[in-house]
Amino acid sequence: KQAQALEKAKSILSDAEKEREAARVEKGVQLFMKGKFDALYNDELVENLASYILNKYILDEKEEAKKLLEKLGESLCSKDVEIRERTLMIFSVFSEIIIEEDFKEFQEILPGMLVEWLRNEDEFIAGFEFVCSQLQKIILEMLYNEQWHDLGSHIHVLHQITTGEIVKSNVIRGMSAKIHENLAEPDVLDRLVTVYLDENDERHEVAENLLIHFGRFSALFLVQKMIYSASKEDRFALIELIPRVGEVSVPVLIDCLEDDPQWFVIRNIILIISRLEDSELYSVAEPYLLHNDVRIQQQVVNCIERLGGSQMRKRLVRALLQVNDDLKGQIINQLAQFTDDDVGEAFLDLLENRKDIARNVQEDLVLKLCIRVKAFPSRQAISCLRDLIHERQGRYGAKDRVVLEASASLQALQAVLGEADPGADQENSETLVDEDMAEDNVLAEVSEDQEETLFSVEEMNSFSSGGDILEPLVGPVTENTEDLAGQAGEDIPSHISREQHLRIWSKLYDQMSSDEADTFYSLLKPMTYKANEEIVERGDKVTTMFFIDSGFAGLSCNGEQGEILLTSLQTGDLIGSEGFIQDLKWTISLLAQTDLKVRTLEQDSFRKLIEQFPDFSRKLQYYCNHYDVLPYLINLTEDNDVEPVGTDIIAEGMSLFLDTSGSVIEDAVAGSLQYIARGGYCFTLPFAHPKNAKTILGRQVSSDVTLNDGSEKKCFGVIAGAGSHSQDEEVLFVYVKFYHPLSKADYNCSMLSIM
Repeated sequence: KQAQALEKAKSILSDAEKEREAARVEKGVQLFMKGKFDALYNDELVENLASYILNKYILDEKEEAKKLLEKLGESLCSKDVEIRERTLMIFSVFSEIIIEEDFKEFQEILPGMLVEWLRNEDEFIAGFEFVCSQLQKIILEMLYNEQWHDLGSHIHVLHQITTGEIVKSNVIRGMSAKIHENLAEPDVLDRLVTVYLDENDERHEVAENLLIHFGRFSALFLVQKMIYSASKEDRFALIELIPRVGEVSVPVLIDCLEDDPQWFVIRNIILIISRLEDSELYSVAEPYLLHNDVRIQQQVVNCIERLGGSQMRKRLVRALLQVNDDLKGQIINQLAQFTDDDVGEAFLDLLENRKDIARNVQEDLVLKLCIRVKAFPSRQAISCLRDLIHERQGRYGAKDRVVLEASASLQALQAVLGEADPGADQENSETLVDEDMAEDNVLAEVSEDQEETLFSVEEMNSFSSGGDILEPLVGPVTENTEDLAGQAGEDIPSHISREQHLRIWSKLYDQMSSDEADTFYSLLKPMTYKANEEIVERGDKVTTMFFIDSGFAGLSCNGEQGEILLTSLQTGDLIGSEGFIQDLKWTISLLAQTDLKVRTLEQDSFRKLIEQFPDFSRKLQYYCNHYDVLPYLINLTEDNDVEPVGTDIIAEGMSLFLDTSGSVIEDAVAGSLQYIARGGYCFTLPFAHPKNAKTILGRQVSSDVTLNDGSEKKCFGVIAGAGSHSQDEEVLFVYVKFYHPLSKADYNCSMLSIM
């Protein structure tokens, strides 16, 4: 009985002590809640506070529990180191319990407090490592549970500490970096990327921010995802994202380049480098100016322009001497804004070595250079222009357009340098143009990428068919001067020489035998139309085909389907095959913008030709399907065997486009490929701001084409039309015309760059 009495007395004393302890803890809590953090010097309060908060929560006093936890968050950032250590001890116990017992509500609150402490903590205090490991567990579980909305700022702070943006000691920085890295588990990143790529997912932006804040840990994952993704839409979405991760992605990109990846991977990496907008990073892209794939070279040139900076001019000059000749015209245009000596030296060097330029772009580049060198006066330039004039005039005559432009520049340079050459002036008197001619008018005569092949006089008088050289053309070389009385309007005979005509239309005549070529030429009627004279009006039933020998003709397409802006026709263009071959009414109007010299082919004359040469009809139709492609693309007629493609296409516009609100679209945009033809294609973009059509009309285009056999090809061309249709006014229709048409309309185009 004594033992029982003694045990009962001890129990009563223990209960009484617990009551007194609870009262002391309650008193300490009240002081603490008033901001008197010194209460934590009481060991009894520190040992019991975690349990006290959880008991409040369990007893449904949740608001009091949360307020007390928030106060602990404040004391965790106290200036007193010992107070922070004692608070951290409470958090270590508290976090251990909520992880084991799965208190979800506290798990959402706790990371913010601990991350804010990490932001402010400057000392590696007691309990630091243990609490960091608990923080990692809580955030990782939230990531897997896709509780992402509250984690963006937390991951961002860890990223800032890891990168040194928030300065910490090496120990704290290393510990934070370890948490940051361990959170970026592949499964987590894969889930985030999946949501990011789905623009319809309401968590799209949240996933995007998390991926950005994971920094270099997500950069590697994103780059690998971009490389191996089978979806071009996903690849371009990732290309948009990776630059936003920042320059921490650069080492990853460089490592990828060292593995000698496929061409499109290199191009995409250079595109990412350019969007980082750090001029110093150009050294990563520069070696690829010498890559054998012109698509990669094009991306490096675009990179130079995008990065800009004080080195832009020097980089463009070096690129001009290294890239494929197809890209030199673009660089010449970009360098036109500079007046430094090295630019003039590069232009002159290229002009002096013009014979080394690829023949398909030789004349275009020479024309551009003739215009540009006059901005850099030197006697060397004068000598070069004289040689060029002598060389061209002997082959193509005084009216050759290169001779005309070279003569204009020569005259300007002589005036600046005070140099006169009476003998040369007398010799070239017919070729000199008025010095006061505005440069815009001169430039207007130059095609952006005129694809003419240069031939000698002897070559012009012979034609190849199937690779065999046939006999020279027989018959006189005089103009067809048949009586034009009775012709409508003020039409007068054209005086473009036969040799010049044959050079301009060499691709057409190359299909013919000598007899066919001679007969065909004799049937063409030379005509000249005055500037501003309307030749054909939309809706006319005209069956004449027009071959333009000289001048500019305007096209317009204002009708029921909407307003389509069209580029001008010029030397070497034909129009009218839809009326001539298919007997259709004209769906576009034709106007002479300058004095226009053409040769026309009438149906009656053509019937006589095919009676003599039955196979000739196929040859002419083949040529028209290649080169008179614009009416087909606009009206979606002809070539009924070519179905609409309706596949996605990416357009890189270099900030050319405006969205429907008028804001500049900085990056590539996705469109839809509508129709294809041998000579070009039509695609749509999902915005139709009124300025877009005018902005892109006439610009050079580089198209990435996949042929039916799986091979890939780079096709250069021009935007020949742009506008909106009544059937879908919310999109912009764009019509691309190839400089070198394909043999068949059996290709797909996944990407184009508008230069």
